[in-house]
Amino acid sequence: MSRSHNEPARDASSHSEKQDCADLSLKMWRHVSPQESLPIQARFGYDRVQPLEVRVEFVNDSGGAVTWVLSRDLLMAGLHRPSGDGDVRIWPPCPRHDGDSLWILLQGRTGVALLEGPVAPLRAWLEETLRAVPFGTEGLAMDWDEAFAHVLAQGD
Repeated sequence: MSRSHNEPARDASSHSEKQDCADLSLKMWRHVSPQESLPIQARFGYDRVQPLEVRVEFVNDSGGAVTWVLSRDLLMAGLHRPSGDGDVRIWPPCPRHDGDSLWILLQGRTGVALLEGPVAPLRAWLEETLRAVPFGTEGLAMDWDEAFAHVLAQGD
């Protein structure tokens, strides 16, 4: 099946004091069978207050949406080698076949989604997040009181 990926869109309206990176919108493909894939819009967001997280909102053509919180480290690793274990797995493009797509497998309680998307704009966007909060400095940017309060609130 031949298809072209759209150019990534940057959303400056989501830019705030706490967020140094504009959101990245990508057209991705959800593979529902070996013969069929459906387009899905993915919006990647990064907030320096939660420097270890990347929020990804997936919106389908009928307006249904689901948000996943992924590890920035996992996404970065997935650019270079198969990464992840459990609910989220990521595979880089296949260099043998001149691939330009990143693959993400999401396994939730209600289903599984295999997603394919262009790697170049995601790589550039992740590098932008690293300029905002470099590796190794994430702990300096975090509000630890808020992080602990969030963890403790989940136990209720």
